[in-house]
Amino acid sequence: MTLLIPPFAILLGALFLGKRLGATDFAGMLVIGFGLVVLDGRLFRRRENAA
Repeated sequence: MTLLIPPFAILLGALFLGKRLGATDFAGMLVIGFGLVVLDGRLFRRRENAA
């Protein structure tokens, strides 16, 4: 859950404070999202069961 705080803070800053989002902001959010998918492990378990 704590990994989701920085992306939401960036998005809320853009929404309410008019901050501009750059490519590095989106890249960071993608890295965090990918890390959450890897840590969760369900995606890779489904692939193993399907094979």
